[in-house]
Amino acid sequence: MPRCAISSCTRTGCSIRKRGLTITSEAHDAPKGARSLWRLIRERYLPHWKWFALGTTCAAITSVAAASYGYLLKLVVDALEDLAGPATGGVPMYLWGLIAIIGAAAAIRSLSLYVMTLANNTGVQRAIVDIQTDQFDALTGGDFARLSGDRSGGFVSRFINDVNALRDAGLRLANNLTKGVLTVIGVFFTMLIMDWKLTLVLLLIYPIAFAPVIALGNSVRKRSKRAQSQIGEVTSLLAESFQSARVVKAYGLEDYQQARAKRGFVERSRLFLKVLTDKAAVDPILEITGGIALVGILALTAWRISQGDTSLGNFVGVIGAVAVAAPELRALGTLNAVAQEGGAAADRVFEILDAPPAIKDRSDAVELKAPKGGVEFRDVHFVYPDGSPALKGLSFSANPGETVALVGPSGAGKSTIFNLLLRLYDPLSGSVAVDGNDIRAFTGASLRQSTALVAQEALLFDDTVAANIALGRMGASRDEIKAAAKAANAHDFILALPGGYDAMAGEMGRNLSGGQRQRISLARAILRDAPILMLDEATSALDAESEAKVQAALGEFSRDRTTLVIAHRLSTVRSADRIVVIEDGKAVEEGTHAELMTAGGAYKRLVELQLS
Repeated sequence: MPRCAISSCTRTGCSIRKRGLTITSEAHDAPKGARSLWRLIRERYLPHWKWFALGTTCAAITSVAAASYGYLLKLVVDALEDLAGPATGGVPMYLWGLIAIIGAAAAIRSLSLYVMTLANNTGVQRAIVDIQTDQFDALTGGDFARLSGDRSGGFVSRFINDVNALRDAGLRLANNLTKGVLTVIGVFFTMLIMDWKLTLVLLLIYPIAFAPVIALGNSVRKRSKRAQSQIGEVTSLLAESFQSARVVKAYGLEDYQQARAKRGFVERSRLFLKVLTDKAAVDPILEITGGIALVGILALTAWRISQGDTSLGNFVGVIGAVAVAAPELRALGTLNAVAQEGGAAADRVFEILDAPPAIKDRSDAVELKAPKGGVEFRDVHFVYPDGSPALKGLSFSANPGETVALVGPSGAGKSTIFNLLLRLYDPLSGSVAVDGNDIRAFTGASLRQSTALVAQEALLFDDTVAANIALGRMGASRDEIKAAAKAANAHDFILALPGGYDAMAGEMGRNLSGGQRQRISLARAILRDAPILMLDEATSALDAESEAKVQAALGEFSRDRTTLVIAHRLSTVRSADRIVVIEDGKAVEEGTHAELMTAGGAYKRLVELQLS
C-alpha cells in the first residue's frame, strides 16, 4: 500500500510527501532563513576565524587602495590643468610622484586581493567540510526511520546542491561583503572631501534601488528552497532508473522512464528559471540607478562649473570614485540574492542537525556484557511512523543457543521483529528483552555488537571483497577473513575472482552475482561471531547445492548461539528447534515442524501452499 509521510514539519512550514508529490509550505519562512544563515556563520564559519581575519585585513588594504584612486585622480587632473597654463619648464616631480603612487596602489590592491581570496576560500572550504561531516554524522548516527522514510536522492542533494549554495554564499559574503562595504565607505569619504554636493546626489539616488533588490532576494530564497528540494527528487529518479535498468529493459519501460525523467527535468528548469529571473532583475535595477546617478552628476557638474563652483579635477575625481564604487555596489546588490539562497540551504542543513533522535540511549544505559543470547518479545505492539501497523501484541521467546524460525505470510511483521531487536525502532508498548532485560537498558552500540544480521538483499560496499567481509569485525586478520569465507562457502569463488580477496565488489556489489553477494554477507556475519544471529531469507539467492553447503556451515556456526531465522523455504525451516507462526502481527502457533504439522493449523496450510 502506498505510504504517505510528513517528511518535515515545523511551526514555520510543512513539507508533505505523497506518491512522489512534494507540497511545500513557506509560511513565515523569511526570518527563519536569515536566522539559519547567521547561525551557520556563527557555528560553522567562525571556528575558522583566523583565515577570515586574514581575508578581512587584506580586504581593508584593498579597499583603502581602491578608495584612493578618485582622490589621486583629482590631484593628477588639477596638476594637468596647471600644466595647461604658461610654460613651466617640464613635468614637475610631484606629478610623476602622483602617477607612481597610483601604480603602487594598483599593485598593492592586486596583491591584497589575491591573498584575501585565497584566505577566504580556505576558510569557507574548511567550514564546508565541517558542515558535510556534521550532516553525514547526524544522518548515519540518527534515527533509522528518517533514513528509510525519505528518498535517498533527497539526502544526496543536501550534500551536493545545498552545499554548493552554501559555498557560493560563504565565498561571496567573505570576498565581497567586507571589501565592498569598506570600499564604498572609503570612496564616500573621499568624495565628500572632493565635492560634498555631488556626493549628496548619489546618496539620494542609490538607496532607492535597494528596496526592490531586497524584495527580489526574499523571492529568490523561497524559490531556491523549493528548487533545492526538487533536485533531490530528480536525483532519486535518476538513481532509481539506473539501478533498475534490467527491469526497464525487460518490460520495455524506456518510454515510461524517459517521460518521468523529462517531467523532472522540465520542472527543474522551470524552478531554476524562476530563480534566475529574479536574480537577473538585480543588475538592470542597479544599472538604471547608476545611469540616473550619472545623468544627475553630469547635469549638476556642468551647471556648477559654469558658475565657478567646482573644478574639472573634482568632477573627474568623483567620476573615478564612482567607477571604483559601482562594481562594489553591484556586487553588494546581488549579494542579497546569493545570501538568500544560502539561507534556504542553511534551513535544510539545520533540519537535519536539529532533529532530535527518537531512538537514543537512556542516561542510565549500561553496556551489554557477555550476553548469553536469550531473546524475548513481551506483548509488543508497533506501528511504523507512516501509520502502517506491524505488530499487535506479539509474544515469543528464543532461548540461548536455540534456533527459532519465524514464518508467516508477507506483511505479517517478521522483518519488523529484527528491526526492533536491533533497536532501529522502539515498540509502542510491550518490551523486547535480551537475557531477561529490556534492551532499552543497554547502550545501542553494545546491543548491536552482540548481534549479526544477514538480510535478504545482501549489501556490499564499493571496496575489496576482503574489506567487505572484515566489516563484520573491524581489524580482523586475513586468516580470520578467509576462515569466515570458507564457512560461508565463499572461499573458492573468491579465489577465482581477478585479484582474489583484493577484487573490488563494485557499487552495491554489482561486480558479483546475487548468490556471491549473499555468501560474502554470510561470511561477514560469521566473522562477527555474535551471540545472536538474525537470518532474513539469508539463503534465498543461493542455488540448492550452495544452500546445502551454507546450511551445513550455519548449522555448525549457530550451535552455541541464538539464531532467529526468517525463511519461506521448507528446507530452512524444518530443521529449526522451534517454529513461531506469525499472522497479522501476532504469534498464532509455536512448536517443532512435526508438532505443527500434526496440529493442522496455520503452519500446515503454509507448508501445503509451498508444496503445491
